[in-house]
Amino acid sequence: MIISSHSPHPRWRFAGGWLVCLLLWALTACEDATSIGAELPPADKVTGTIYVDTLTIRTSTVLVDSVPTSSNSYLLLGRYTDARLGTLTASSYACLGLADGVFQPKTSMVYDSVVLLLLSDSYRYGDTTRTQQVQVHRLRAPIRPSTTYYASSSLAYDAALLGTTTFHARPRPRLDTLRVRLADALGQELLAAGQNRQLGTQDELEARLPGLVLTPGTSDNAALLRFDATNQATTVRLYYHDPAAPATALSYSFSTATGGRHFYQLTAVRNGSALGSLNSYLQTLPSARTAAEAYIQGGLGLQTKIEVPYLLNLNELDGTWVINSAGITLETVTAAENRYFPPPTSLTVYLASRGNQYLGLLADAAGTQITAPYYRGLSARTNLDQGSYSFSLTSYCTAVLKRQIDNYGLILAPPTSYTPEQVVLGGSGNSAHPPKFSLYMTRVL
Repeated sequence: MIISSHSPHPRWRFAGGWLVCLLLWALTACEDATSIGAELPPADKVTGTIYVDTLTIRTSTVLVDSVPTSSNSYLLLGRYTDARLGTLTASSYACLGLADGVFQPKTSMVYDSVVLLLLSDSYRYGDTTRTQQVQVHRLRAPIRPSTTYYASSSLAYDAALLGTTTFHARPRPRLDTLRVRLADALGQELLAAGQNRQLGTQDELEARLPGLVLTPGTSDNAALLRFDATNQATTVRLYYHDPAAPATALSYSFSTATGGRHFYQLTAVRNGSALGSLNSYLQTLPSARTAAEAYIQGGLGLQTKIEVPYLLNLNELDGTWVINSAGITLETVTAAENRYFPPPTSLTVYLASRGNQYLGLLADAAGTQITAPYYRGLSARTNLDQGSYSFSLTSYCTAVLKRQIDNYGLILAPPTSYTPEQVVLGGSGNSAHPPKFSLYMTRVL
């Protein structure tokens, strides 16, 4: 049996064609069929292999649970605005610790200055050619120990600034340290507390300075950058001197690594965007309501769901059939591409439950995890430069047809949920970037 992909109305060339015509009607009823390209080998007419590319594909954007951010070693900071995904803001919270042991300077010591040193790595996401700010605030209460904080978490802090600086986030050959001069009142307070023997324990420090909060400038539209909260170089350094030796600089460090508790918050303002109504966890928004696009954005929990709703109708075919191969290709939306926001290098594929929760990773017949790598090259469909993600659906389709798993679809997620890499995919009904599905079946009995 052969289903030709060269016509929107394939011809059926075997006895019992009425049944397959009924199948075709079921596959396409009420929805537009999604056609995909012909990357797979031609169908073998002699063996009775069929090639199906008319199964309906449904795509939607799903909002998954907020990700924990207190369990990694990073702080994130910055803000940028994307035309489709809205404005994303990253702020960070950190406790400080007595990095150099008990702080008990002599009462004769004189205060000089206090600075915040933030050790960054090479991670940048956004437009690094623009200037942006870091604003430092005093946390009102310590971060609780043995508590998980998420990207959606927040804690109260003083609106008054302890310090601020303007910088460029351009990555450089060596690791950068961002330096922020803090208020002299804070430095004088810490020195006086040490001289009064009030900074001998972590509890004493947190009673006086519960921690710091880093926020971007209120009008920033630039990039997100990352700092290492577990490195002793990320610290508040207090400088002072002995009047008897004024040329000798003395210092003491209050480090985030010693403080041992930190997290970052990610928020998105999507008012007026196609995703403005997506505000409940595990909620899905069909691509038909988002300009035939589907979205993925790490950190914020935006992921893409794919469904093949009429897959089980293939069981209505006469005889016994096996799936030789099946696959899907999702193209990136060219109009949404931005060199400052590169797409994820791959996508992780999860089996979905009816309620859009993960049931496990998609694997092939050998148990190897299936991923969707990002590829950029000439499109076989348009002969234009195109980004896309492709992965095998053979194991999924086989398991569904054998009723080993329910046909609740798949969820595509970035390989790491902690950082905000994003991509816009062509969804159901997208004429410029349609999802492309292929399936080969062979009749064995």
